[in-house]
Amino acid sequence: MTEHHAISRRAFTLGLGLAALSPLASLPETAGLGLPVRAAFAEDAPTKAATLDKFVIRLRPAGYFRTASVNEDGNVIGNVCHLFNDGTSSKLILENVTTKNDDTNWYAIRTLLNFEEHRKTGYSIWSVDGDSDKDGKVIHVWSGEHDGKASRSFAFKRQSNGTYIIRDRTVEKETEKKDIKYLAIEKDGKDQDNNKICHKSKSIPWELELVGYSMDKTNATVSSIDWTTYSSYVDGPCWMKYVDDNKFLDELSIPGTHDSGSCSVDNDTEPQTSLAKCQQDYIPTQLLEGVRYFDIRLGKGENPGIDHGDCYLLKKDGNFMHLSDVIGYFNTFLSENPKEALIMLVSRGNDEATDESLTTAFANVMDKNPNLFYTSSRIPTLGEVRGKIVLLRRFRLAGSSVSGHTWGLDLTEWDDKIAAHTDSASMCLVRDERGFEAVGKTSDEKPYCTKVYAQDHYECTGTDKISWVDMALQETAKLTRNEVDVEDDNGAKEQVLERCWSINYTSCTNHKQGSNPFTAARVVNEHLYKSPYINPSDNEETKSDYLKHIGIIASDFVDAALARSIYQRNYDYDTQHKQTASYYLPTRMRMTYGDSLSDASLQDGKTVGEGHFRLVDSSNVLNVAASGHAFAIEYVDVDALGNETVTGLQGPVPIDIDPRVLTPHFEGLEGLKAGEDVRAKVTAPLDGKLENDACTAQLEFMHDANGAPGTVMAEGEAFAAGTYWVRAKDLLGDAAQNYMLASNGAVSFTVAASGSAGGTGSGTGSNADGADKNGKGNKGKGSGGKLADTGDGSGIAAGLAAAAVATTVAGAAMLASDRENAGDDSE
Repeated sequence: MTEHHAISRRAFTLGLGLAALSPLASLPETAGLGLPVRAAFAEDAPTKAATLDKFVIRLRPAGYFRTASVNEDGNVIGNVCHLFNDGTSSKLILENVTTKNDDTNWYAIRTLLNFEEHRKTGYSIWSVDGDSDKDGKVIHVWSGEHDGKASRSFAFKRQSNGTYIIRDRTVEKETEKKDIKYLAIEKDGKDQDNNKICHKSKSIPWELELVGYSMDKTNATVSSIDWTTYSSYVDGPCWMKYVDDNKFLDELSIPGTHDSGSCSVDNDTEPQTSLAKCQQDYIPTQLLEGVRYFDIRLGKGENPGIDHGDCYLLKKDGNFMHLSDVIGYFNTFLSENPKEALIMLVSRGNDEATDESLTTAFANVMDKNPNLFYTSSRIPTLGEVRGKIVLLRRFRLAGSSVSGHTWGLDLTEWDDKIAAHTDSASMCLVRDERGFEAVGKTSDEKPYCTKVYAQDHYECTGTDKISWVDMALQETAKLTRNEVDVEDDNGAKEQVLERCWSINYTSCTNHKQGSNPFTAARVVNEHLYKSPYINPSDNEETKSDYLKHIGIIASDFVDAALARSIYQRNYDYDTQHKQTASYYLPTRMRMTYGDSLSDASLQDGKTVGEGHFRLVDSSNVLNVAASGHAFAIEYVDVDALGNETVTGLQGPVPIDIDPRVLTPHFEGLEGLKAGEDVRAKVTAPLDGKLENDACTAQLEFMHDANGAPGTVMAEGEAFAAGTYWVRAKDLLGDAAQNYMLASNGAVSFTVAASGSAGGTGSGTGSNADGADKNGKGNKGKGSGGKLADTGDGSGIAAGLAAAAVATTVAGAAMLASDRENAGDDSE
């Protein structure tokens, strides 16, 4: 934050002297100072939009940090939609494609090119790969407009907890053979870059941010009522209403933005290379996301332009942003949400502005809005400043407009103090102000002490910044407030409890080392979001950190998820948002022997995300003999970071257990010669592979009858040169009831005469139904070893040993689950 003259890389490359361009000379005039710019929000009347049509959104799996984006930003046809950390194609626009015969709102999802919200990507429309209804098919972007295809239509069903279940139209209705397909991710539970978005039969909850409205170059965006109606982050516009009036602002954890207006920068590059772009959303959206601390830099003029160094900033309509616009945003938001309070740090953004020009401009704002600002140096309670803007000032006062106003807390020594503070083990004390002030309705003056601690180490990479951010979190969390002396004009001292602002800037850049605000934020924001101070974990040593106060966190590229993770610690978020459980107990379950209980199908029940049911008593054995019996099960909730919580949802549920279907696959059928122990050679390749199973296969060897199995060979009958067949006749053993053969797997093989090169196995004949259609071998669960545990700790083994006809011979056949091999789907 201490930099004043950041300029975009493009400006350096082109040699453009932005000061010489004098952009403020042609800045268009906007609404008068302090007038609410209602066009910055969707509509004047407090009525919600009827549908999600034309809204710009961001999507993420519930609880995740990453959002839905597109590989290579959708500039290549067929690019896959995936999760990405601050992807520049993370903004999507919804287009209503409902027809007159539909009773559900269907939307096309289109990817926008960048954060400015004006253009779609070259290939923007979301579509299911191959228009397929097959489970696991990826979503990619394609060309053209919506053409009525079911694979390009999506329905958004809002849940009681604000999340959404999103489905496509490839399967209209659930049938015995086809499941409805829901928007999901390829690797469940993996909050990582490039995790592909696909459709599956099992739904996951998505969180939706309502970040903008339309692609037109207007200032129309989202109203508070639209946000609370459709966004998953319902507290964003109004979280302070849950906080007690008597709380001092320095006791709150407050999300903020660095260089708040820098979503769109004049004459700038994309965020991957820009040195001036620091935000992905416009200020009106930041307000709805829950941001309450704003870092505003002013340039020259009676109605100063908002700048970041020499770069002037733009509104969504493409016109330059002025101080009047920002005040208008704040005025409108506070009129819609009068329980909220804002903090505004005002600085001189470049050398075109002077202290006198800013003093004059801000005096005009305060004259036109006499009740909007809190300008005392004393830190107030929330009750004192609801509906107001708390002014913090980093410009010096000059000129004739100084008198007649109070000007907020003076932080003009910020830059000098930060520059002199090189200790990475402590925050910098940038202000210690003490005085007396009349408080309340009486005129009695009372002492106050306001200290401001800041972390604003700026010139570094994101990786290097993490230690500074963590230090400030720890310092703020353990901060104690002491009684201090305040001396009056006569030298008398009174004691008062000090109040302490703590401002932690997570922003940084170091272009010499290849870092800029965007690349640094990708590192720092994820670290911050997953910090124990933000998200609780099962680690008892850090769990208490989640309840501690962490002050003002001013970041780059903030979104609703990061903002919520900060503000929700100010009140009992779960109590304020008790929801009907989005998961519930099934009336019956059905599974295949050896599978995990979490893979069972549910009748009338529901799980969410990675949540699953498990046996209350893990010693219970789930086998075919127990099919239909009722077992006590319980629901385990799993959050996006993998933390498991056993819920109170439990009860007895009948579980139907089907036998595992197996198909024999014979090996070792080559090189056989008359006079050898052919039976032993056929069975030898499988010896030991399935030795732990209590189930064997009874094998039969047969003579060939014109290309088909003929008469069964007698026990001990020798193999002469010729063609023979082998098949699985039956299953034997204590665990045999848990399996069934899909086919006998009959396959022919050749025995060569003694002394010849040896025979071959054909793999033809009646084994056709057991051969893998892709030629890769059937490698389902249970092939050559144990199946996955059932999830209840019983550890059922599902491999099979084999038996020869008349005598049991271990390992004569490889038996695998008769499941279709998914293969490798192309994108």
